[in-house]
Amino acid sequence: LDPALIPPLLSPVSIMGRVRRGLPGALGRIAGVPVATMANDTWASVVGLGAMRPGLGYNLSGTTEVLGIASGAQAKTEGLLSVDWSGGPAAGKIWQLGGPSQSGGDTAAWFVGLAEGAAADPQRAGEVLEALLSAPRDTDPVLFLPFLEGERTPYWDPSLRGAFLGLNRRHGQGDLAWAVLEGVAFLNRLVLERAELAVGAPIAELRFGGGGARNLRWRQIKADVLNRPVVCVPGDEHGLAGAAIAAFTALGRFPDLAAAQAALVGEGERYAPRPEARGRYDELFAVFTDAQGAVAPLSHRLAACAAP
Repeated sequence: LDPALIPPLLSPVSIMGRVRRGLPGALGRIAGVPVATMANDTWASVVGLGAMRPGLGYNLSGTTEVLGIASGAQAKTEGLLSVDWSGGPAAGKIWQLGGPSQSGGDTAAWFVGLAEGAAADPQRAGEVLEALLSAPRDTDPVLFLPFLEGERTPYWDPSLRGAFLGLNRRHGQGDLAWAVLEGVAFLNRLVLERAELAVGAPIAELRFGGGGARNLRWRQIKADVLNRPVVCVPGDEHGLAGAAIAAFTALGRFPDLAAAQAALVGEGERYAPRPEARGRYDELFAVFTDAQGAVAPLSHRLAACAAP
């Protein structure tokens, strides 16, 4: 491509220009208003959670999930994306390390669909999932590898496939529902551990948002599996809040993005990791990482067997 076709790169949280005069409709009524530079919905939501600040982590749980941490200096590690937010003074010195997965809320919805069969109602998915999670659990654990659509971070392998491991005759739908939510959380932990190791310090807390954050049990599962405090920020539209915070910062209302988040983002419910859950989840996480390595070559062989 001719380089002239590519617009210039602009620093995050800066004023890129003003709305031109003479435009039709609603744009005509805001002629001269400054236009702030921002990124896509993911990064806007991270700002809306107040997590684009060094020392904090974030987990956005929608159809799929995005997890990462913010730091004051660049860090790199295998399988994770390093994103520079330090391009302008309004952004401050911020680097993000993490990335998107292929599992998340859709993984839970898939399992609810299996449990309900033809009667599955997407509007009742949360209610059905809660009923399944309320059933008594068997003492033997079930492990779930959540690679239903391959996996992005940190494997970047479209041929990975999911699996339930450890099934016995006593296991029921409730045991499998727990395994699904825990499996997604184990993948979160893998990304978080790699990011923290690269940065050289643990995060102080993880900000949890998106549709998946509405499930109270999943909040506690995340805290227990990650062994980090999980904070759920009030509100449903964190992306819109983040866009507004970026605009206020670009206009100079705050000295930088970190100060704007500290002033404008409230703190909601906090879920502390339970000490009694740590030993069990540490053991299961070790099995999870080994299981992914063992299942990966079988996944590739199965992918090669797929009908044309």
